[in-house]
Amino acid sequence: MKAIRLKTQFMFEPVGIDLQRPLLSWNAEGGKTQTAYELVAETDGKQVWTSGVVNSSSMRAEYPQKLVSRQRVTWKVRLYDETNTAGEWAESAFEMGLLNASDWSAKWITGNYKVDKKRRYPVDCFKKQFKAENVVKARLYMTACGIYEVKLNGVKAGEFCLAPGHTDYTKRIQYQTADVTSLVKNGENVLTCELADGWYRGSCGAFGLLNQYGTETKLLLQLELYTKDGSISRVVSDGTWAWSNDGPFSFADNKDGEIFDARKKLSYKGTAKVTSCPVVPTAANNVPLKEHERLSVK
Repeated sequence: MKAIRLKTQFMFEPVGIDLQRPLLSWNAEGGKTQTAYELVAETDGKQVWTSGVVNSSSMRAEYPQKLVSRQRVTWKVRLYDETNTAGEWAESAFEMGLLNASDWSAKWITGNYKVDKKRRYPVDCFKKQFKAENVVKARLYMTACGIYEVKLNGVKAGEFCLAPGHTDYTKRIQYQTADVTSLVKNGENVLTCELADGWYRGSCGAFGLLNQYGTETKLLLQLELYTKDGSISRVVSDGTWAWSNDGPFSFADNKDGEIFDARKKLSYKGTAKVTSCPVVPTAANNVPLKEHERLSVK
């Protein structure tokens, strides 16, 4: 009997969760009945927990230890069948995100203009150039009041769409985490982000209510780079980012559609404005919304 479809908190190998005791679960193939299971967990190649042999037919177990920010846990499980014969090990992993407000060194930034709540605005676009060498791991933590999409060297970071999702922004703002190791180049790199109104200040409900949660859309982004020598550097959102809203997306709204003018090019002639947000972001501990299909126009 072997464990299959190993999940952490109902997700396959999630990166950037903040649940202190996530649920580990699996299915089984081969054999008739699971009579026991055994779990082993490691961090950085060192064993941090073992369940021992647990006599149970349950195909789930709660991780019992307190986890810390950025901790990566590799866990494996083996099952015992109706004859008490142990099967082969099956392996999975999960990674913690930023658990504390102090883990964020990034600042909230917004477009550099005074908002008139009676007007609708183009998409805000931000850009940051940075250098990197010998990066072996890179994690990007990001969220927004509005809807955002981040690209690193022209490639979308993460698979999620309509991030950070619909929420009560006055109480909870979810952040997303992406493994962007493969997108970082030796030498010059460019981070860009597009930020639209979304549910935050865009058209909501049957009557198209605007500014439901606020009038100032904003972005929070933190890129952490790990190098071969063990050092860590960060690229964070702050007042040094370039900004402009004169690009091809002159209008973008969930309900009211988009206006895209391919003749326009972003100038990035302005700089982002540092702002604030009273809500500390929490991890999006859920299955991400992804793009599954594209329809061609006729």
